[in-house]
Amino acid sequence: MKNYQKKYTCLILFGLFLNIFSIYSQTNSNNNSLYNWFDKTLEKENLPVYNGTRHVNYYRTLDNTHSYYISGNYSSGDVEYDGQTYYNLDLKYDVNNDILVFRPIGKFDYMGINTIKVKTASFNIQNKHFVNINYNNPSCPDYMNGYYQEIVYSKNNILYIKHHKIRSKVIDTKTVSDEGNQNSTDTFAEKNEFILKYKDSYYKISSKSDIIKIFPELKSKIKNYYTANIRLEESDNKVFIENLIKEINNLLPNESN
Repeated sequence: MKNYQKKYTCLILFGLFLNIFSIYSQTNSNNNSLYNWFDKTLEKENLPVYNGTRHVNYYRTLDNTHSYYISGNYSSGDVEYDGQTYYNLDLKYDVNNDILVFRPIGKFDYMGINTIKVKTASFNIQNKHFVNINYNNPSCPDYMNGYYQEIVYSKNNILYIKHHKIRSKVIDTKTVSDEGNQNSTDTFAEKNEFILKYKDSYYKISSKSDIIKIFPELKSKIKNYYTANIRLEESDNKVFIENLIKEINNLLPNESN
């Protein structure tokens, strides 16, 4: 009887949702708050995005390094999952294992849940947009797999950044575990891979010559950029490449729109 009442209540709420949606969509094109209301009205545990495995961080880290994108703490973000967009979830991105993690609300808020990658189309975190390059994209090359940060400069010019972190072990020679072994910790160093999609073709870019091969007509401009921004290349290669592609896009005819 209780199950029947619960299902009946959900049907009433769903009908109410459809009526409000019809009215709301006529007056406001941004339906984020309505979706948030619907998610909060129904039990969160019943939503499809909850159907993942528990996230476990196996690493003992040193010197504030971690395997996550920007921060090991959760931050608010959106996820397009199994055909539906979920707004304002607590997210973090495990770069080392290429896993998107979210923290549920309610009685399970003490643990993280790994979203199912094949059902995750994209997500936004730390004001950056990430896509699952294999999701409904048969044209991507075999060497591309998993989540990539996507920066769209124009319809013909898209930069993808694969965020990597190299894991290293540090042995502590001064301490010994209960089993008699020396303790160790993990440290992570960022190393990114850059892919440029230009006119429906994908190009790996890791050097100045790679970029000149794609845009030979801009050879002198590209060389000048490298010369003028050598310090930026050494200190923040990601921003260096982002700015370079932006400048190239502005130099190409009819590419800025």
